[in-house]
Amino acid sequence: MFRNKKGLIVTILCLFVALSAFAQSTSNATMALLQRADDAYTATDYQKAFGYITAALKMNETEYRQFGVAPNVALLAKQIFRRQLQEVAKTKNYSILDDVSGQLEKFPDIADLDLNQQIKRLQDQRALDLRAQERAEDRKHQDLKSEKDREALAQSLKDFSQQQEEERKKDREYQQERDEKLFEQVGKNNETIVNAVSKGNHTVLIAILIICAILVVVFVIVVFSIVTSSRAAAHQRAQFDATLKLVAGMQQQNTQLLLGGVTDINNNLGGLRSAGSSRWGMDALPAPEMNDEEKVELKDLAIKCEELGSQIDQISKRKNNSKNVSELVFKLATHLGLNQNTSMMYFCAAMVYDIGFLDLPDELLNADNLSDEQRQQLRTHLTSCDEKFGFVPEKYRQIFIDASKSHHENMDGTGYPQGLEGENIPQIARLIHVAESFTALISRRSYRAIMDKESAIEDMKSKPGLYDPDVVACLDAIV
Repeated sequence: MFRNKKGLIVTILCLFVALSAFAQSTSNATMALLQRADDAYTATDYQKAFGYITAALKMNETEYRQFGVAPNVALLAKQIFRRQLQEVAKTKNYSILDDVSGQLEKFPDIADLDLNQQIKRLQDQRALDLRAQERAEDRKHQDLKSEKDREALAQSLKDFSQQQEEERKKDREYQQERDEKLFEQVGKNNETIVNAVSKGNHTVLIAILIICAILVVVFVIVVFSIVTSSRAAAHQRAQFDATLKLVAGMQQQNTQLLLGGVTDINNNLGGLRSAGSSRWGMDALPAPEMNDEEKVELKDLAIKCEELGSQIDQISKRKNNSKNVSELVFKLATHLGLNQNTSMMYFCAAMVYDIGFLDLPDELLNADNLSDEQRQQLRTHLTSCDEKFGFVPEKYRQIFIDASKSHHENMDGTGYPQGLEGENIPQIARLIHVAESFTALISRRSYRAIMDKESAIEDMKSKPGLYDPDVVACLDAIV
């Protein structure tokens, strides 16, 4: 038993000595690496110094993670790491940055505020450089694409030029071939003439006469062709001039209708009545000629009405409605015998008869299905328009108010907002009621199919309680 204890003690002593020797050898190896790292750092060979300090850290990784990095090792590592980061800033070699960051993640005791800030700046710089590189590559790609496009265009132009040159060459060859045939034919003719001369004067005379006859015929044909061509050209020019005049007339007529044509109307609003008389223009008095100031005033009014009419059409989603209704009102008024100035003023008022729509909310105008409350709210566009007509001269303003307030009144008194009946409804309102309904019937609407003009008029004739029969009959006559 004593021998066993003695053997155990000897074994333990041997193991202790071995561990001490291993620890001593490890410590010596670490010190050697640290010394080499310090020497390389002193010699400004920072890359080699980094390799040595990294090896020293790796050799003692388990110990340093458990008990922390020795102060002397940490101090030397910080200095070497700082130099490495400075090298990264100079050379943009971001692989060194990753190596340093990896070591600091393993041994956080080495990191300090300065090292962390340096790493953060370099990481941000790397991101900026990466984005700049991507942008440069994109520009390079775009430049390459543009260059290819230019080359393709240049090749296309070259091909086109070659094609044009080939066509010109073919034309020259064809011309040359034709000239050669002509010269050959002329040579044959000359030969024939010479032969004829050699056969005798009689034959020569006959040949000359034949040639002269041929030349005369050719001359007559040429003259006839020239005269015919001249007449055709003159006829075409005449047709062209007539077409230009017709187009100019149509453009002038459209301009007068759209902008009022006020500079060409030599009547005033004498005898203008907003309401009453189913005789329409039969008792209207001719008006004296307008002065220049009145013409300018009426023209400015027409232009303003056209602008507002376009706004109303846009928010109510009825394309060209104000233009179509106002033009039809103008035609109806003139055919019913109203004087030109009255018809012109009705034209202006009909462009803005729905001006109350400008005060309605978008959700109401865009609604597909209206509730009873929304329908009542929609009717307020008839009664909220008085203040909108401040731009209208006071002497004309009542016509505009009548147009906007009363165009939903019916002849039998069932309309709104006042329930007016018969001739108590202003003339302008009766005209707009017919023109607006007819325009709506022959236009595309989401809630019904389009009618043709004849069907639309028949539908309106079947409802005498709604529309003035005289106006509907006039519409039937002019449409």
